[in-house]
Amino acid sequence: MPAYMVVDVRYDDLDWTQAYRRDVPAMIAAHGGRYLARSSPVERLEGAGEPPDTLAIVEFPTMAAARALLTSVEYQPYARARQAGARTQIYLLDGL
Repeated sequence: MPAYMVVDVRYDDLDWTQAYRRDVPAMIAAHGGRYLARSSPVERLEGAGEPPDTLAIVEFPTMAAARALLTSVEYQPYARARQAGARTQIYLLDGL
């Protein structure tokens, strides 16, 4: 069953983004994932509060494949850079 990762990013520092955008898509693909949507700015249609600076939706073949990306050794330096330079919410949901 497919799984969907929804990533909500609010930038504090953009220094990490160039390497992340260059290298992480290949890591996602190596775990069977693909971007379905990635947008800046995000248009809010309902609700309150600040919208994210970037919102991404990534499809993976399974929940385990999505988790494997986030815990992989090669991804860890990018995760640390992202965590240092942004406030991020990552959600994982089962597909239908």
